[in-house]
Amino acid sequence: MSSSEKEKGENAHSTTAASLGVINNPKAIRVATTVPIYILMVLPAVLGLVFVGSGVLYAGGLRPVVFELSWLTFAFVLIGTSIASNAPVLEEARHLSRAYLAVFALFVSVWIYTTVAIAPSLKMASYASGIGVTAILTGLAAAALKRRFGSKVIIRVTWALFIAMLLHAPFWVWLYMLEGQNPNFDWKYRLPGYPGLRMYSYSVEAGLAAGLGLFYLSRSTDKLKRLLLIVGTTLLWTLLLWSGGRGGAFALLASVILAALFIPMFLSKMWKFVLSTTIIGGGLSLLLPIPSNDYGLLSRIDRTVNSGSLNEISSGRLTVWSDAYSLFLDRPIFGHGVAQYRHITTQVELIKLEQVHNIILESLVAFGLVGTVALAFLLGKIWVSAAIRLHRGDNLSTLPVFLIATSLLVHGLVSGTYYHIHSVLIIAISLGLLLYDHDNPPGVSKGSDDDS
Repeated sequence: MSSSEKEKGENAHSTTAASLGVINNPKAIRVATTVPIYILMVLPAVLGLVFVGSGVLYAGGLRPVVFELSWLTFAFVLIGTSIASNAPVLEEARHLSRAYLAVFALFVSVWIYTTVAIAPSLKMASYASGIGVTAILTGLAAAALKRRFGSKVIIRVTWALFIAMLLHAPFWVWLYMLEGQNPNFDWKYRLPGYPGLRMYSYSVEAGLAAGLGLFYLSRSTDKLKRLLLIVGTTLLWTLLLWSGGRGGAFALLASVILAALFIPMFLSKMWKFVLSTTIIGGGLSLLLPIPSNDYGLLSRIDRTVNSGSLNEISSGRLTVWSDAYSLFLDRPIFGHGVAQYRHITTQVELIKLEQVHNIILESLVAFGLVGTVALAFLLGKIWVSAAIRLHRGDNLSTLPVFLIATSLLVHGLVSGTYYHIHSVLIIAISLGLLLYDHDNPPGVSKGSDDDS
């Protein structure tokens, strides 16, 4: 081989490596480092077993307590694992730009000020702030693990989210065997492993986004892996549409459209997979028993079509959003504090609501215009930077977590993905794995290693 041919071959190899996102000399992943990933994979199934097998399902207020403590424990294990793996969490902030850190400091200042000096319920604001801090540390821990161990972390986390909801599915069968003939059973809030139906849909949505991204990364020669993804994704579409997840379905569609706009060849490679799994999954969902009016594809379509107004179609969200906007106008600069809606609304019928089902309005009510602009910058910078890198063909292994973060954030425009602990942590982990701040971090080149 001539020297010119050898040079061309090396350049071609370098280009391929760049398109896949190779990390120079990443550390081998230790067994201990995978512990939180395996917890993430089995947690929904374990909670399903605990809820149904131990009677937590019937324990009223105990359900959300067990659920939140379990997900908090997972977060602490992930953070602890990062620290123990010589991937310091707080040190990750050193890799952020000064402008980013300045905006973050501004946001935290608004957050602390409204919590301490403004919020009517200091207890609720403090609890929500604790969850928020945990989510930030979880995201930084994910970023630190990726920086140390490379993109294998991304792929393993993505597979964990995908498999988690497949492992959880059998607990629906168990629950239906127990309560399928009970006309008084509350199918909206007594779920195996989840306090509510919409919260369950968020997890299925994340698993679906993971499956879509993994299929794009898979090679045509990986027959067994692609078969698992086809069958698993079809099953998850079945569960999402059966559970009445309108918002999740539209958010996933939006994510796919955005990916098609940013990533060359995405549409040509994915359209058959997306269309076939969605149609087959929707058809299978029609064969499942409908335990209540909150379930079922046709039931949700019928309720939407026969609604008498936009407010009814939105399940009353327009009323909530109008009220939230008026509350924002009461304190437009810094807001009322996080998680304060039920304590500040004057409409009696809305006091039962914990959040306003819109991430922008929620932020405006909580942090005012100043905090909302800062938060939009913090989240938007990560998302836009990730989208640009994907468009260039850099670090394609981040596509699954890009789809997960995009879907849950888009869904947050009409629902509470930004509020409930499990979806908040999944968003934080996804953004953390996308966090590759604005300058190339030490030891990292374009792309990532191919472990899909």
